[in-house]
Amino acid sequence: MKQLTYVFVLFLLSCGKDEDTLPLITNELLGKWQLEATKISPGDIVENWTAVMNGPIFEFKANGSYTHNEKACGGIVNGIYSTNESVLTLRYHCENNAIETNFNMTFADGRLVLSNVGCIEECSYKYRKME
Repeated sequence: MKQLTYVFVLFLLSCGKDEDTLPLITNELLGKWQLEATKISPGDIVENWTAVMNGPIFEFKANGSYTHNEKACGGIVNGIYSTNESVLTLRYHCENNAIETNFNMTFADGRLVLSNVGCIEECSYKYRKME
């Protein structure tokens, strides 16, 4: 019985909090991202990105919160985000309504590309990482 207690204590001591368990994709997401181009289709095929000057900025923080300065809902949006594989979920309140938006998320050539989940046509937004 005494040996079983020692084994149990050793087992508990070997368990530790692993600070690096965040998915890699979340680590890539952290920081400020500015919209630089869009691909929005009203029903046709869109092959080229349309440049955006002085685009709105997302800031994703390690604590799961984010800000977006697009001036939606009458001001800067403050909310929470989560990732599940390649899907980014944004949650915020707008005029007393809880809003949840899901985006397919990819990283390519140092850019973050978000496209609305469920969008039938092209609905993509390309962001560049800010220093």
